[in-house]
Amino acid sequence: MLLSEVEKLIREQKIKYIDLKYSDIFGRLRHITFPAKRIDKVVDQGLGFDGSSLPGFKPVSASDMILMLDLNTAFIDPIPKEPTLSFFAEIFDTHRAKRYERDPRFILKQTEELIKKELGSDKVLFLPEFEFYIFDRVKIITDKSLNYAQFETEELQWEDKTGYLVFKGSGYHLAPPFDRSSDIRSKIVEMLNSVGIEVKYHHHEGGRFSQVEIETVFVPALKSADQILLIKYLVKNLAMSLSKSATFMPKPIFDEPGSGMHLHHYLAKRNRSRFGINNVRNRLSKLGEYFIGGILSHAPGLCALTNPSTNSFRRLIASFETPAALFFSFADRTAAIRIPGYIKSSSQMAIEYRIPDATCNPYFALAGMLLAGLDGVKNKIEPISTASAKKGKIKKLPRTLNEALTELRDDQEYLTKNNIFPSELIDIYIQAKEKEAESVAQRPHPFECKLYYGC
Repeated sequence: MLLSEVEKLIREQKIKYIDLKYSDIFGRLRHITFPAKRIDKVVDQGLGFDGSSLPGFKPVSASDMILMLDLNTAFIDPIPKEPTLSFFAEIFDTHRAKRYERDPRFILKQTEELIKKELGSDKVLFLPEFEFYIFDRVKIITDKSLNYAQFETEELQWEDKTGYLVFKGSGYHLAPPFDRSSDIRSKIVEMLNSVGIEVKYHHHEGGRFSQVEIETVFVPALKSADQILLIKYLVKNLAMSLSKSATFMPKPIFDEPGSGMHLHHYLAKRNRSRFGINNVRNRLSKLGEYFIGGILSHAPGLCALTNPSTNSFRRLIASFETPAALFFSFADRTAAIRIPGYIKSSSQMAIEYRIPDATCNPYFALAGMLLAGLDGVKNKIEPISTASAKKGKIKKLPRTLNEALTELRDDQEYLTKNNIFPSELIDIYIQAKEKEAESVAQRPHPFECKLYYGC
C-alpha cells in the first residue's frame, strides 16, 4: 500500500489515530499510538522508543530504537473506541538503514527469503489452528500465603440450571444448547473477516467448559505470524467486551484437553505443493520427507521456541490426542507430525506439526520450524515413521521447559548458521526462560499442600 492510499483511507474512514503493533522477543504484543495527522512524518522518520524497557532488546546505555510502518499491513482496528488504523511495525536501530537483528518479524522475514532461495520455492505457507477456552469469570491470586486459580463457565455442571450438561469426552462438535459459545465464535469470525483474516470454520472443541477452535486459511509465513498475534489480540478483547475471558493457555484445567496451536504448512512453486508427488503411494515427496525429518530431529530444542512455557508441558502428555513422541504418520493424531488424511491431491500436500501452542512467539516458532526443515533437506534426514515408533525406535519430547531449554542450548547451529537467529539473542532468551521456570518451581503448589501438609 502506498502512502497516498493510506492517506485516502484516513480521510474516507475519518481515522483519528494510527496504532503501531510489534512483538517483543517473548511474543507479547506491544503498541504505540499517534494522531493520524502525523502519518506522513512518521512514515518518513519513524517513531523513536526506549529499547531498554523491553527485556532482551537494548541496554540503557544504547537504548534508542525506531519503529517504521509496514504499509502493507494496514487494517481498521475494531477494538479502540476512536477510529484507528493499525499497522505492524518494523524495528530499526537508530541508524534507519539497519534493521534490528533481534526484531522477531525480521528474523522470520529473513527465514522466509532463505527458504525460497535454498529450496526453489516461491511461497512458504502456514495455516494455524487456534484452540482456546472461554470463561465467564476468572480469579487468579498468587501471594506468599495464598495461591489459587478459579475458572467459571456456564458449561460447569455445578452451575448449570438447564439440565443440558456437557459430560467429559463429549464436547467435540457439540451443537447448541450444549454448545454455549457458538454465537461468540461467530462474532469472532465477523471481527476477523473485518480485518482481512479468512476463517475456514469454528466449532466446540473436545474440552468441556467452553473449549473452542477457530481455523484460518493458508497464508504466507510472515503474514501468518502477524495474524497469530492479531487473532489473540482480537479474541481476548472481544471476550472482555462481553464480560468473558478467553485464554490460549495450553493447560488451564487439569484432566481436560489442552489447547494447542497446530501449524499446517508447505512450500509451493507455481501454486503447487513441493511436499507432494504423484508417482509414489503416499504422495509425499522426498523433499517433504527430509523436511519432516529435520523438524523431528530438532524438535526437542525447537520446543523451547514452539512451547516456551512451564504450562506447555502439562499439555504434552500422551492423552487427549496430544503428541508426546517424535514420529510422523498419516491421519494419526498422536503423531508429532501428521499428514492429514483428507488431502486428496499431491498438489495440496501439507504437513501438520501438532506440538506448538499459542504461548510461543509466532515469528520465532515459524522461523525455527522452517530452519529445522531446511536442515533436514540439506542433510537428507530420514524421518521416523509410525512403523519405527511401534518398534520403540523413537525419541520423546522434553518433559519440562528446562529440558527443552537445555536441548536448545546444545542444538542451535541450524538456527544461527545462516545469520538468522543471533546467538546472543538465543542466550538471552534461554536465560530469561530459565528464570521464568525457576520462578514457578520455587512456589509451593496447592496440590503439594494436599499431599504433604500432614506429613
